[in-house]
Amino acid sequence: MMTQIKNRLQRIDPGYWVVLAICLLAVWPFIGRASLPQQTDAELHIFRLAELSFLVRGGEFYPRWAPNFYHGYGYPIFNYYAPLSYYVGLVFELLPGLDAVAGVKAVFVLGLLGAGFGMYGFVRDNWGRPSGYLAAAVYVYAPYVQYVDPVARGALAEAFSLGVFPLALWALDRLRRQPTWGRWVTAVLLIVAVILSHNLMALLFFGLLAAWVLWQTIVRQADTAGLRWLWAALGLGLGMAAFFWLPVLLERNAVNLDTLIGAGDNYDFRTHFLSWGEMLAATLRLDWGATEPVFRFNLGLAQWILGGAGLILLLLRRVKQARQVLFFALATAVLVFMLLPASTFLWEATPFLPFFQFPWRLLGGTVAMLAVLAGAGVKAVQTNWPKLRGWGTVTAVTFCLLTALPLTQPAPWPDFGDVFPLRMSLIENSGRWLGTTSTADYVPATVDIIPERKGSVVVGFINEEPLDRVNRATLPGGAEVIHEEVSPLHLRFNVNSPEKFLLRLFLFQFPGWTVTVDGALVKPELARPEGFMAIPVPAGEHMVDVQFRDTPPRQIAWAITAVSLLLMAVGGWRLRQNEGKFSLPDQLTMTDWRVLGAALLVSAITLLILGPLQLLHYNSTGYVAEPAQVDRLDDFGGQIALIGFDASAETAVPGEQVTVTLYWQAQTSMAINFQSFVHLLRPDGSLAAQSDHLNPGEFPTRRWPLDKYVRDVHILQLPPDLPPGEYQLTAGLWVQTEGWRLPLLDANGNQVDDKAALFTLTVVDD
Repeated sequence: MMTQIKNRLQRIDPGYWVVLAICLLAVWPFIGRASLPQQTDAELHIFRLAELSFLVRGGEFYPRWAPNFYHGYGYPIFNYYAPLSYYVGLVFELLPGLDAVAGVKAVFVLGLLGAGFGMYGFVRDNWGRPSGYLAAAVYVYAPYVQYVDPVARGALAEAFSLGVFPLALWALDRLRRQPTWGRWVTAVLLIVAVILSHNLMALLFFGLLAAWVLWQTIVRQADTAGLRWLWAALGLGLGMAAFFWLPVLLERNAVNLDTLIGAGDNYDFRTHFLSWGEMLAATLRLDWGATEPVFRFNLGLAQWILGGAGLILLLLRRVKQARQVLFFALATAVLVFMLLPASTFLWEATPFLPFFQFPWRLLGGTVAMLAVLAGAGVKAVQTNWPKLRGWGTVTAVTFCLLTALPLTQPAPWPDFGDVFPLRMSLIENSGRWLGTTSTADYVPATVDIIPERKGSVVVGFINEEPLDRVNRATLPGGAEVIHEEVSPLHLRFNVNSPEKFLLRLFLFQFPGWTVTVDGALVKPELARPEGFMAIPVPAGEHMVDVQFRDTPPRQIAWAITAVSLLLMAVGGWRLRQNEGKFSLPDQLTMTDWRVLGAALLVSAITLLILGPLQLLHYNSTGYVAEPAQVDRLDDFGGQIALIGFDASAETAVPGEQVTVTLYWQAQTSMAINFQSFVHLLRPDGSLAAQSDHLNPGEFPTRRWPLDKYVRDVHILQLPPDLPPGEYQLTAGLWVQTEGWRLPLLDANGNQVDDKAALFTLTVVDD
């Protein structure tokens, strides 16, 4: 036994330690700080994980219904949202001393590590260890992978999918090279993980994997038997994940999905395309004094420079495995095109693409392709220019780390606090969201109006007891109902009534809820407009059971999963005699040690010197916004101060857009929400153009903190027939529902105006 363990340990590539050192700065914000930030999607995922834990502890091991959400009326979020990240987090949440916050944090860390190790493994196997180091650094430190998804957005499932994809690509490549039962099972399970990690990214990444296998088939990068195993892995991976995606597909009309697609709003893909300038721009320094530090949806300087170098070397025919590299070059071109406004016609013509909502979501896949190009490129440099072999990789990896340093310093976050159902209910009552979604998505389609919160239901959260979902106001005289929670998704009601009646429950009706009265199946009625369940009950004493069960589509899906699992086992049995050809990995070379030393040195300097000295970020305090182009201090009613602004231009032509960014600072806590405006005034004071925001910076003023500013970006569209001349650009605050503006005060507190004059915009002929 000990000999076998020793032999297995000897097979472990010591290069993994180098990759771990490379990833250190990326994961440090999660492992070096307690808790997680609020006001991001991470907050939603924490409550979902806590709900899943509640259900699993209650015996519901794969629930599709979240009973405590939507004021206790429940909704089927787990039937439609990819489950893998929550189950991975659950492993940690169930450990003694850990909670849902720790579980979510662990998933973020594993996603980043998976991104690094998966990309390293794939590129190492094709182009060598140094190339793997660079590919891992390029991918992990791409701004979208390192910061935007896990930190700024807190998009748990999507961030985790960015780590699963390269692992799956690596597994398929290993299966292509040598089919063994271990590689077969690993490849199939990782394909399943890709599909279960995130609904939308599964479409992207499964599509990329299928395209890669198709490419191998076309260029014959594997023998016919090996190709069959690749296609089988994709097919069985899809089949094993059917328990999730098939009900989503077949029951998509049972919930509201219309709010996932917008028209001219935040969920309209047309408003989120990128420009070449933004994609290729350098990363900005974060400002700890901002409520939401501004960042860019960019590829990253190191990413496009090093990936571009690999592309150039491909065109010069200097790379090894050129046909393999060509696939990633073509995939990069397609994905970059889909990020640009020029691809609008494809987004409009492809039915599922609008559900991506944000074209910049494709940045994750784009930088993965660039990482492979960069890795292949550094191999070409080593081969064609041997003098650069020693320090070329070290320089490139260090370049990745240095350009990523600003994003290693996210603003500190306070303790998240305890996670419990009452806290979730109070947040729902505040109006921030309902059921961990903010646009009524995944609500049963039979809910015509969202019902108000019922005190008789949520009192169970306060008393930490099962929720009483009986609408007792509708019970007939003399009727008695005693409620019992057999399990989180199995409710029992002991009824005694002198007459027949409808037992009305504060519970959304949805396919899967099964009702029996004294063991006999009963079809419940639908109570409109709330969409609640109403159960016909005869007179007398009866036991009513309401239990959430699988529908026929879900049963079919489970059957497909079971058959696929069996076929995977059969495939593994057929490959049982294929013994892998293992060779001991090379020990670390001088280049490996140099990369390790560079990664550790940059990390140490960052964490011990640059970080504590706060040299990598802004730290605006008081009434100063350090990133602002122009400093101001305009007092609006003693409540909000305008402390600065940016302007994209001071000269424009008719029909152009002028971007004006306002920096607001709360002076006191506010009881109402103010709206912001930017007006372009003609010389006579009449309005030439305007921009209004219901919530400045998409942040209701009632929730503004007193120690951070709010960045409010306005895009002013100039009329195409605007005459040349000089126009005054002004800004201010008002209350839309009442029609009055906050006064602009002077140093003595006297009103001098109801708007602040920012600058003069000169309009010239085109």
